[in-house]
Amino acid sequence: MTESRWPFVAHVLRIAIVFFLVVAISNHDLQWTLECISAIIISSVPILLKRIWNFKLPVIIDFLIVFALFLHVGLGGVFDVYYAFPDFDIITHFVSAVLIAFLALIAIYLLDKYWDGLYINIYAIAFAVVVITMASGVVWELGEWTSDALFGLGAQWGLHDTMTDLLVNTIGGIFMALAGINLIKTGRLEVMTKDIEKQVDLLINHKK
Repeated sequence: MTESRWPFVAHVLRIAIVFFLVVAISNHDLQWTLECISAIIISSVPILLKRIWNFKLPVIIDFLIVFALFLHVGLGGVFDVYYAFPDFDIITHFVSAVLIAFLALIAIYLLDKYWDGLYINIYAIAFAVVVITMASGVVWELGEWTSDALFGLGAQWGLHDTMTDLLVNTIGGIFMALAGINLIKTGRLEVMTKDIEKQVDLLINHKK
């Protein structure tokens, strides 16, 4: 898919999430109504960053944010795919892990480039990406455990499900770390982040 088509696909998925909200409301499903509303707000963040602060995230990041929400909230939640196909959870966790890993990759790459307090080589960046992705998976599982304990939502289906989710998160982090090494070596990550480098430089170094 060409770079120019990623934003179009992301907008289509945003419209789909609005449709999922309508379905959830019509089904009187409070949980997924609230999650759809949250998904709409989160998916609008890249647009708001661009319009308000001229902070343009890479188009692939915009797509991954909306795609992850589309899978989890729409297909998985509103249409009960999680229950019809339990292995669907593996797909959503992998996509989310890749998204978190990609964001971590960009953040560390730009910090290394513009912040004097960080000096890190490409392989250390990859290692950090994996660790951050694994840690995010732990936080997510703790959140599911808490929601089950407080509200009985049934987000966790047992030890096997939890460990599978953590394993998938780790695989997603490793996948993105290896891809990140290639992106940095070929200069493609520099191209992807060129639209936000100036803002990051201003933010870190407080230049006028």
